[in-house]
Amino acid sequence: MDLSDLRSLSYAVVDVETTGTRVHGGDRIMEVAVVHVRDGIATTAAEFLVNPQRPVSPWVSRLTGITWETVHEAPTFGDIAERIQESIDGHVFVAHNVRFDWRFLSMELQRATGRGLRGRRLCTVKFARKLLPYLRRRNLDALAWHYDVPIIGRHRAGGDARATARILQHMFVEARRQDVDTWNQLETLLRTPKPPPVRSYLPQPVRDEAVA
Repeated sequence: MDLSDLRSLSYAVVDVETTGTRVHGGDRIMEVAVVHVRDGIATTAAEFLVNPQRPVSPWVSRLTGITWETVHEAPTFGDIAERIQESIDGHVFVAHNVRFDWRFLSMELQRATGRGLRGRRLCTVKFARKLLPYLRRRNLDALAWHYDVPIIGRHRAGGDARATARILQHMFVEARRQDVDTWNQLETLLRTPKPPPVRSYLPQPVRDEAVA
């Protein structure tokens, strides 16, 4: 049981932009950002364009604005791996859809240093589902709108990571209102089963009994 106060922990909020979605299919990181959140303060710890050593697909370029011309002179991931590792070690790893960012970063670090990611992680999508069940959507744009957080640089690692960090700070305030103050209480919240959907039944018509 971990009774660490959520406010006493340090968080590394991560966002990566990649050449595609296939972590085991050859896609690579082309931009990464890490924002630290500690004691109510968010600070950018690392932000790099990365030469992915493979082409950037047109649909990714349309989404992010990152082209091969943008990254072909950037450092490779191996060049920045140590800086990224240092910015994450000792912090709770946080991302919006954490599985995606964790898998790509772990793969890149394993390739560059022989050591993948370890430690605690927190998904702000899953956190939002449990904390804000009344929201119809919990993507980054929906949460940013809910908390009035501007995203300066959407679909760029720095812009998305900084927005996620601010959203996380708002979510912790809401969590305290719901008596979620420790890491153990947070894990309990995240394990809470989803309630069954509320079914609405239309009233059946009342039929008059035949009079004999």
